[in-house]
Amino acid sequence: MAAKKAEKGKAPDTKPGMATLVPKLLGATSVVLAAVFFASMYDVGHIGLHHTLKGVAIGLVPFWAVLAIAAVFMGGKSGAGGSVDSAQVTALQEFQSKATSQIIALQNQLDSLGGQTNESLKERIQELEAELEVIHQAEREKVEGEIETLRQRNEELEEQIKKWAFEAVEKSVNGKPVEPMKAA
Repeated sequence: MAAKKAEKGKAPDTKPGMATLVPKLLGATSVVLAAVFFASMYDVGHIGLHHTLKGVAIGLVPFWAVLAIAAVFMGGKSGAGGSVDSAQVTALQEFQSKATSQIIALQNQLDSLGGQTNESLKERIQELEAELEVIHQAEREKVEGEIETLRQRNEELEEQIKKWAFEAVEKSVNGKPVEPMKAA
């Protein structure tokens, strides 16, 4: 019992396996190939490595690039430990669950507020349209009243012009002087 409690706080043993060995081997091979390419390029030791690798380099250079890239991407995790505690996974899942539920609740609240705002805006638009129609109707009646007043005034002026014209024709036929019409 006491041994189990002591082990509970410790991280579980991580034995090196193939998952940690492969990136290290790829990295080491990549470094060795880079050293061979460097030695060949500068003809270190005058051993003619450049001429020896000339034909094979067409395959070795891409092989080196693949090994280097694979070593980088398959490398171990950064930080100490390297293992994930199940408590951390559980805590992360709980946090994700809480965050998701809060986001959904907030989205529902925003949707409901947006719906209320939308409905109130529709009602306000209808009220404003009704007020605008009342104003338009009052303006139409006012304009129609002015038009009717102008028609009556026009008819009166036409009658005055006809009367003056008849009198002017009668006076000119009788030889009397015609007086100019006065503006009404």
